[in-house]
Amino acid sequence: MWVGRILPERHIDMKDFNQRAISDTAREVLKTIKEPQRRAILENFIEHAESECTGDYDRLIASCSSKSQTYAVYGASEAIAEMQPKSVEEMKDFYRVLVESNVYMIHGEIEKLIVGDHDLYVEIILHQLYPGEVLPMAFGVEFGEEGEVWQLTQRVATVFCFDDENKGCAEHSWTDGPTKPEWLRKEDPRSVPAQFWNNPVTGPRKKPF
Repeated sequence: MWVGRILPERHIDMKDFNQRAISDTAREVLKTIKEPQRRAILENFIEHAESECTGDYDRLIASCSSKSQTYAVYGASEAIAEMQPKSVEEMKDFYRVLVESNVYMIHGEIEKLIVGDHDLYVEIILHQLYPGEVLPMAFGVEFGEEGEVWQLTQRVATVFCFDDENKGCAEHSWTDGPTKPEWLRKEDPRSVPAQFWNNPVTGPRKKPF
């Protein structure tokens, strides 16, 4: 599946932010696939994407292989590349930190989605919400404070690999370089989804309003 055009890398309005954008599009693609093996691969991807973007930690881990895990990010900063998990236990810790730090809220605009028998390729324009206080540590920038909400927008391409039970066992991603300050836009904290202020693992977060 290809949308037929190159999607622009521009921030989206918060009224359009949809944490199920990736899984919604993938479900439409699923309707066109008849082969059982390819359907199984895509069904797992849908489960994984939806649970990650909504912060459903237990469901997210259940979508992942318990046999092995290998993650990599090419083109990102050295710090981001080094923090990618290389084992099942590291994967569990990685996703717990992702949810607890409140950076799991993602709207992804799918440009390309290719489903194979054991691998899946997806290319998206990523829109990810970040608490302000996370930015300096995550991206090395000199701005960002508690109570702020920032939207990161960038192109990301990822190859997902699956084990013999069709559970995700690897994610290898490519980005268009280390995060630049202009890829981050400060949002009105009142405009972001209400869930941003009620973390599914740690509970309610302090609002600046």
